[in-house]
Amino acid sequence: MLDSWVLTLKNVLLPMFCKQCGERILTEENTCFCPACWEQSPRITRPFCTICGRPHTGAVGFGSASNFPCAFCRAAHDRPFRRIYGAALYLDAVQMAIKLFKFNARPRLAQPLGAMMADFAKAEMPLDDYDLLVPVPLHRVRRRERGFNQSELLARELLPVFHNTRLDLSLYRIRPTRVQSLAATPAERKANIVGAFAVQGDGLRGKTVLLIDDVVTTGVTTGECARALARAGAANVDVFAAALVAAGDAL
Repeated sequence: MLDSWVLTLKNVLLPMFCKQCGERILTEENTCFCPACWEQSPRITRPFCTICGRPHTGAVGFGSASNFPCAFCRAAHDRPFRRIYGAALYLDAVQMAIKLFKFNARPRLAQPLGAMMADFAKAEMPLDDYDLLVPVPLHRVRRRERGFNQSELLARELLPVFHNTRLDLSLYRIRPTRVQSLAATPAERKANIVGAFAVQGDGLRGKTVLLIDDVVTTGVTTGECARALARAGAANVDVFAAALVAAGDAL
């Protein structure tokens, strides 16, 4: 009863408005977006590629919802990870949430983004198959400036969902890099990030790792992380991101 009165007072004295549509928000479920905008932001559902995780334009056959590799992934064979999962497309409220999360110091957005990822994981992922959740790391200078690593906060939100896992922070950045979204071409992205990651210790040897990121654009960053994890002895590496940039929108 007391909690409901506290929430009522907060709604009256400290009104919040949806960052997407401007409507008044009356609950604490998501402090930046109204339920309509949040739920209408496109989630990734079947059928999607079993390698890059991006949704197919339509089902194959008579309305089948089976997942299968896309044409690009069938042709590409040099991958440092087994597959990528994504909970949503990098559009609308989810896109705005990730930008606010990272660049506007909104760590509380880890909760709704993590809940969205958890819903996807329960429906589509082998929850018992992973030993470690490893967040994509920030360089210590950028982490100090930001105050947190968004990928680590997402990983912590997901720990209760992946029953046999623990959080591992042994992956780190050897050197600072530019923000990948500022790179103009795929070649610039690769040059910016190549060789930027390493692993401390040998705790990954023989482990199946789920690499956690906020958004996957071209896969260059996650690819470099996966290579570092493989060099450290990880047996398998999958990637799980809150959002994926649609294939046609990636640089």
